[in-house]
Amino acid sequence: MQNPALFHVLLDHLEAIGAPPHDMERYVDRWHRLRSHEAFPCPVCFLAGEEQPLVLRAAQGEFTPVECPSCRTRFEVPLDD
Repeated sequence: MQNPALFHVLLDHLEAIGAPPHDMERYVDRWHRLRSHEAFPCPVCFLAGEEQPLVLRAAQGEFTPVECPSCRTRFEVPLDD
């Protein structure tokens, strides 16, 4: 799996916003079908029926900020030890 820390942050976000289980399953399925050259999809945009790429920003302290340029949702991903 590509970037498991990011994957778990995004799944936690989907759970926190009350995404229906079938939408979460669709997102997980999409994640597992990503090819190495594809960007990680924004979960917020994915729920809205769009697939927008997340942009990884420079690490800040113990986290790597990840942001969707479309909806501006930002996620903080812990750095791996």
